[in-house]
Amino acid sequence: MLININKLKVILIVIFLFPFIHDSYSQRIKWEETFESEDIVSKGWRIVNRDSSDGTVTFFSPFEFFKLGQQNAYKGNYFLKLNFENANSKNVTDDWIITPKLYNIQENDSISFWCGAIDKVFKDSLKIYISETDNETGSFILKDYFKVDGPAGSWHKKSYDLSEFKGKNIYFAVNYYLVNAGPLGISSDNVWIDYFALTGKGYGGTDVSSFELNQNFPNPFNPSTDISFSIPQNSDVIIRIYDISGKEVSTLVNGFYQKGKYSFTFNGSNLASGVYFYKMTAKDEAGEFTDTKKLELIK
Repeated sequence: MLININKLKVILIVIFLFPFIHDSYSQRIKWEETFESEDIVSKGWRIVNRDSSDGTVTFFSPFEFFKLGQQNAYKGNYFLKLNFENANSKNVTDDWIITPKLYNIQENDSISFWCGAIDKVFKDSLKIYISETDNETGSFILKDYFKVDGPAGSWHKKSYDLSEFKGKNIYFAVNYYLVNAGPLGISSDNVWIDYFALTGKGYGGTDVSSFELNQNFPNPFNPSTDISFSIPQNSDVIIRIYDISGKEVSTLVNGFYQKGKYSFTFNGSNLASGVYFYKMTAKDEAGEFTDTKKLELIK
């Protein structure tokens, strides 16, 4: 049987490149909010104090919890803090954090944010809502209701697949709702929230003005950590992981990327505890960018 070598080469290229191209865009950051300032209303956000109490969502960075240590922002200058004491005369707390309109959702898009809680005697929870019409609280449909993990000082990622909203514009809301809140309440404590991101395929990324390799988070980590980078021009990007002796242990990224922001998860479950380094090299028509950062795996 004769084999057409040229056709075989094409088939092999398609087999090996297709999954790589798919993965390349699956982590593209299409929109994000790092809370660099307290002025988020001008960017389309809504903070709704639905319980009409004297207090609502507040901005902090850092915040010192009595006897529990300091809470710092996950990313940027500020984070949002929800306080159990912000209840009305009926001991109800009902505070909403609503994103700007998120346009033209595509299949496999997802939205994520980071949160944490004291998580001791009093267990806090959050509700997740989505609206396809407007940002009025009555228009939202409940999507999730979960207990927020702690302890003080920690951050935990929550992520939601948005494929069912393909082709639509949506609003995403986080709701802190308690019926036994207030200073004497028995069902609440403190919750903090930071860094929202919409990720997915496509080319509608955020504006980027410079090359940047960000510090991984969490760090130290076990077994997974997120590594993100920004490129202002279409570039060939490589990110490799090295052990302390300089030996390469993993290639996290290796391909051509459109300008924008990207985030990837590195899993070190097959590695021993220790200090490692990750190096990014990005090449475009103007030249080459390189940067190296340290990460620590503790098992």
